Amino acid sequence: MKTEMTRVQILGLKSDLMQVLHTIQNQGYLHIDPITEIPDLNIPPLSIQPEMLRKKEEISLLLAQLEGLLVVFKNPVETSGSPGNFVQHLDEIEQGLAELSPQVQTLTERQAELMTEKDSLPRFAATLQKLLPILPNSALVPGNISIGLMVSRAHPQVLEMIRGRISNMTEGEVEIASADVDEGTRAMLVVAPERYADEIEVLLGEEDISRLRLPSEFVASSPDIALASIQQRLNAIPGEIREIEEKLTYLGNTWGVRLTLWRNTIQDTLDAYNTLALVGETESTFVIIGWVPRELFHQLDYALESDVETRVFLSEIDISEQARKDTPIALENPRLVQPFEGLVKLLSIPSYEGIDPSGLMAFFMPLFFGMMLGDVGYGLLLLVISWVAITRVKKGFLRDIMMILRIGSIWSILFGLLFGEAFGTLGHYLGLQPIWFSRESSDYLIFLLALSIGVGVIHITLGVVLGLWEGLRERDKPHIFERGGMLIGLISLFILVAVFANLLPRVLLVPSIVTLIAGMVLLGIPLGLPGLLIGPIEFISLIGNILSYMRIAAIGLASVYLAKVANDVAGAFGSLIVGLIIATVIHSLNLVMGAFSPTIHSLRLHIVEFFNKFYEGGGKAYQPFRSRFKPQA
Repeated sequence: MKTEMTRVQILGLKSDLMQVLHTIQNQGYLHIDPITEIPDLNIPPLSIQPEMLRKKEEISLLLAQLEGLLVVFKNPVETSGSPGNFVQHLDEIEQGLAELSPQVQTLTERQAELMTEKDSLPRFAATLQKLLPILPNSALVPGNISIGLMVSRAHPQVLEMIRGRISNMTEGEVEIASADVDEGTRAMLVVAPERYADEIEVLLGEEDISRLRLPSEFVASSPDIALASIQQRLNAIPGEIREIEEKLTYLGNTWGVRLTLWRNTIQDTLDAYNTLALVGETESTFVIIGWVPRELFHQLDYALESDVETRVFLSEIDISEQARKDTPIALENPRLVQPFEGLVKLLSIPSYEGIDPSGLMAFFMPLFFGMMLGDVGYGLLLLVISWVAITRVKKGFLRDIMMILRIGSIWSILFGLLFGEAFGTLGHYLGLQPIWFSRESSDYLIFLLALSIGVGVIHITLGVVLGLWEGLRERDKPHIFERGGMLIGLISLFILVAVFANLLPRVLLVPSIVTLIAGMVLLGIPLGLPGLLIGPIEFISLIGNILSYMRIAAIGLASVYLAKVANDVAGAFGSLIVGLIIATVIHSLNLVMGAFSPTIHSLRLHIVEFFNKFYEGGGKAYQPFRSRFKPQA
């Protein structure tokens, strides 16, 4: 069901524009049309002043700061309540950010330093650990320095060259040790008097030799002391990180509500600035054109008069035929139907004057699902699974799917009682008897197929009738001929079948053949001369649509016999445990298939066979300009 909309115009002084937008935003039910996309109005768009652009940039910067802080705190608080007035909050926001941002920046920078330290120190420790066994005693003598070098093992001659040049430079006052760090790198430890440090550094720079560069606080220490200090530092780092995280958590708990309030207030203000591009203007006034639910028109009028001191004119305006087709669509269905709206919108949004098929889908799709699965045991399991999933998923498309699955599982339980099935034939052993008939019995195979086709006849005929009604409402002659021809042809075909089944007198045979041919002719009239050929082909396709509903019986029988296989296999093994395990695996597979296959095929029967008889879609979604403090309808 669609909400009745009315097209409105808001006219006021430019000086009141932001206040008017603020009021519209707080009310949250005016859909604003871009002024440049309204063909029946010749009003130029609002010219954005440089001052407005500068203000928007300042607000965007504040928003970026707030978003950054909320990301750091990792626990943004959802807040409700009244929307804040940006002008009133601006000083408070700026002062709060000036107080909080330096604290957070200091803590996060220190946190980043500690994380870097935590990642890098173990590599230094591992290298020093390998060098310690070859550490010369001279490294422990005061006045000596230790320099670590890293050289590729593929170039051992470099080590010898460095060894020789440093030995000559220090006149032999040097001790050099080396060890493999990993498969590709060899480390060299040079111990020499401190007075040669600068010359050795110059040599290493000239030869472009990689140094083992310890953090500055460990450079002056001997390798053994440096290793001990690194281990001590690694033990202390987690505690310092925890302390920073605790401080950030405290700040998040203290400031979270305010930051979220400020962010939403600023986002509302930015939304208002972005909406300026939709507004039109005259020399001294602004013009807003939009749509509002008819029942809320007077409420919006009252809100504008109350909030804006000077006079603002809100009025309904006439709707041209083109504008009526562009009316935004707000669906308003009962709670049980709402999950199916998402499936309809996957195909297309209903047009404003067209049929909303959500209610029809809410009835037929779970019905088809139940007829296909038709099992008490599987239905109960799916009911529990969907119910648990719904408690975990609060909103969104996945929740809608789970709610649809829940309704379908209830229908499955009902048909399971009618068919006497619980985990297939297991229900028979538990004393469950079919109220209607057993799908497992071959005696009812023809009846089951006929039942599925009968459901298809009802579904397709309903679609054709709705399509004919749409054509009559729109006075669309090709549509009337096409759907009218389908309906006449179907009725004639049903009479023919009834005559051959001896349900109707044979005197109706010739008239039904004549009307069948007439229906196919009507079906092809919109196509002109080629319609003489295409009309019968289209009617045969229509019959194919009906026969396609036999999948209801086929999928149901596949589930029945797979469950029967599981039960038979369970008793075929000498070991009860092995049999139960195998049966459980097969039943689990059947349950998964029972959840997906009926859902997909029920959806296909609607989209491919049913909707194309009457549903065109092409509507425009109702997107009211609303505050972020106002919950979605």
